[in-house]
Amino acid sequence: MLNTINDLLRSSAHAANLILRDTAKVNPWLLLLGVALYLTAQAVRTRGWHTILLATYPDSGLRARDTCGAYLAGSGLNAIIPARGGDIVKLRLVHRKVPGSSYATLAGTFVPETVFETLFGTALVVWALARGFLPVPTSTGELPSVDVTLVIRHPIIVSVATLAVVALLLLVGRTVRRGATTLLDRFRQGLVIFGTPRRFVRGVASWQALGRLIRLGSLAAFMEAFALPVTLTTVVLVMAAQGGGRIIPLAPASAGLRLAMLSYGFAETTGQAVDIAQITAFTFGVGCVLMVSGLAVATVILWRQLGTLNPRKVLRASRYGAISTGVPTGTRG
Repeated sequence: MLNTINDLLRSSAHAANLILRDTAKVNPWLLLLGVALYLTAQAVRTRGWHTILLATYPDSGLRARDTCGAYLAGSGLNAIIPARGGDIVKLRLVHRKVPGSSYATLAGTFVPETVFETLFGTALVVWALARGFLPVPTSTGELPSVDVTLVIRHPIIVSVATLAVVALLLLVGRTVRRGATTLLDRFRQGLVIFGTPRRFVRGVASWQALGRLIRLGSLAAFMEAFALPVTLTTVVLVMAAQGGGRIIPLAPASAGLRLAMLSYGFAETTGQAVDIAQITAFTFGVGCVLMVSGLAVATVILWRQLGTLNPRKVLRASRYGAISTGVPTGTRG
């Protein structure tokens, strides 16, 4: 047992040394270019959300830089706040710029904002599946089995529990029906852009497509910085590996499976094997660089707009306005 632990520690240390070795060889200028292109792609994408917000609140006078600042601040915080908590900051920062806006309506604008990205991500997953790059189960024996012994052995317990849940849902439903109807109406207002398909394509999808194109350039710069083979296919492969986990949680959601996908995909598309340590250094190195860059941008935006970095004060200031005066900047919704 002790020998096994020692072998595992030696293997881990060797792997870490290989990763550090490959990371030390990174071209810093190409790394900076990748970061600049990535942030540019994010800023370009915000123009789509801005179009959606203007369609929802046409008389708000919301500026594109306000939308961009809110989006970049929230996206940067998503790197450290679980369950996409940074999206709350996005809503609060936009809410203070649009007097009379409703949080439910602003949250509804996230739906059309993610339609293109979801379709594009799905297309990447389909492409990766067609090329055999995604390690998904291929037989029923690989799928997790479902234990139904509780239902078979204890039907009375299951029946009682089901009735209790149904009764609770009916009680809660009657209590919040009116409030839910109002909330749903406000949420639907955020989907008004769907009523003008041409405006959605020209003002939302086109900007997001341009952002994806710029992001391809960012990935190419990162890959070149880490001395990975750069072709159109390998760059698309990396983009599919980064985003596929949001579409199919079975596959690249796991870091290990994502690395295996890239390792196999590089060899398959270029005809030459790529060191797994090099791929690992690229994956985690780029992730760390983007996280730090996003947080830095978010910090600057929050400081300039709110004058503080204290989490409680940020939430309070983003809702009511400047901290020094405590005067609301807009009507609450």
